[in-house]
Amino acid sequence: MSGGWPRPRVVGEGLDFPEGPVYLGGGAVAAVEMRGQRVTRIDPDGATTTLGRLGGGPNGAALGADGAIYVANNGGLAAADDGGYWHAPEPMDGCVQRVAGGAVSTVAADLPGDPPHRPNDLCFGPDGRLYVTDSHNWEDLRNLRPGRIVAIGPGGEVEQVAEMAAMPNGIGFAPDAERMFVAQSLTRKVWAYPWSPAGLGEPEVVCKLPSGSPDGFCFDAEGNLYVCGSVGHVIHVFAPSGKLLRSIDTEPGAQPTNCCIGDGQLFVTYSMPGRVVAYDIDAAPLELFAFNLAGVGGGS
Repeated sequence: MSGGWPRPRVVGEGLDFPEGPVYLGGGAVAAVEMRGQRVTRIDPDGATTTLGRLGGGPNGAALGADGAIYVANNGGLAAADDGGYWHAPEPMDGCVQRVAGGAVSTVAADLPGDPPHRPNDLCFGPDGRLYVTDSHNWEDLRNLRPGRIVAIGPGGEVEQVAEMAAMPNGIGFAPDAERMFVAQSLTRKVWAYPWSPAGLGEPEVVCKLPSGSPDGFCFDAEGNLYVCGSVGHVIHVFAPSGKLLRSIDTEPGAQPTNCCIGDGQLFVTYSMPGRVVAYDIDAAPLELFAFNLAGVGGGS
């Protein structure tokens, strides 16, 4: 990536707290709408199509090899325009869902640990499992309990693989596939767990945001890390070494929550104004793991 940071283009608007962008190819992107309780496809001309109505509070998304979109649903919680919380009219305990062909099914509803379960973000790992951050009771920050990192196997088996305090959020695997990165929102840190088929090692801090709280993130093919600093209305870019390369202020009040890369574009969800924007950048996406959960929630 070189040169100055370009101004963003509006890709889609009129969305109800978008999050979890997923690049679909051909200039199209999907995003969940937390307060809209759905996942929406946004075409290059800005046209939107509802792919599935999810209920609760869809929070993060990942694309499977089967073309399905897997969603971390926190059960019905989001930031409100007045600075408080939005609660779904029909809340539920958090779960992981699958959206394909207009149908919505549940991949995992019985998650480990005490409720409430607040699945936040998710990604597929090298072992074919779906890794999910469960931020726990973040609606009660004064009494916030440790969150969990959960792995869902291809057969539907669910295992807690780690516990993390201070609100685990974005999650993804590094280009070497030997480290699992997790954003810790309340400390402004991004951690990396050594990963192997045997499990996770002790995590180390990769970087700390100079401003904003780390929310969702993505990697480019060179291993640079793009982190949305949501409440700070900023995007930070870190080199593989952890060195800060660039900080990009978004418009005031944008609350950038998550991002993905496709066809030389960095797609970012501006949650408060309800927009998905695209920055034209000189970077290719990291090729993500994209397994599907065969036999689970309608998988094939």
